[in-house]
Amino acid sequence: MQMLATLSRAGFAAVLLLATASQAAPVRRFVTEPFAPYNFEQQGRAAGPMVDLLKAACERLQWQCTIEVLPWRRALGQAERGEVDGIFALLETPQRRAQYRFTAPLIDARYTLFSRSGQSFVYSGRDSLQGREIGVYGPSGSSAALAELSQGVALNSHIEPDNLTVLKKLIGGRYGEQGLAFMNESVALYLLREHKLAGLQAAGTVREFGYSIALVKQRVSEADAKALDEALQANCRSGRNAELIRAYALPAAACAAPH
Repeated sequence: MQMLATLSRAGFAAVLLLATASQAAPVRRFVTEPFAPYNFEQQGRAAGPMVDLLKAACERLQWQCTIEVLPWRRALGQAERGEVDGIFALLETPQRRAQYRFTAPLIDARYTLFSRSGQSFVYSGRDSLQGREIGVYGPSGSSAALAELSQGVALNSHIEPDNLTVLKKLIGGRYGEQGLAFMNESVALYLLREHKLAGLQAAGTVREFGYSIALVKQRVSEADAKALDEALQANCRSGRNAELIRAYALPAAACAAPH
């Protein structure tokens, strides 16, 4: 009887330990899209620099984090309905702040205009876009940025289902002889290289920005969002983030000052 009681107490202690560990390591679900070179699927798993940065921060916090790569509209829909804890890579905007808590930017990026090779166009401000036909992927941060840029300018934007379609249509002259593409520069260069496309040239940087991880407000408290942000920035200051990003040849964002 004494042995059974001892075993019973041991079993209870093990259950209590597992329950405590479970409480200490919350499961957080994140979604992203196929958006190389930032996020992509590799051998059925999420991969890319944003994925690596998030995983490293989750390890630091001892959180159990799952990351799923989905088509963008499906991923965004799940985030908007509060079915997941976070989504990335996301550009912070005033409209999105109503629904999400954003980490500090993690990877620097820029929006660039591309033209067909041999064209003389050079971007010199929004007025230089007057009368232009511009292809852009959307709905996305890119299309929102172009819409903001084009306020007060008479241009015709073509919203396409993906960035590759934008590049192919521009090369094929589908936006006219003077057509342009508005795109994340690193994404454009990646697609041109991967698909062996030629006939385009950069025509000017429009805007520099940084990609963040967005936490869904209805699922993630301000305290937990702050904890994730602080873990990401601690990894940044230790050099861990730069080490993880280096393999992808992308620019790491500057570390935010400690709170």
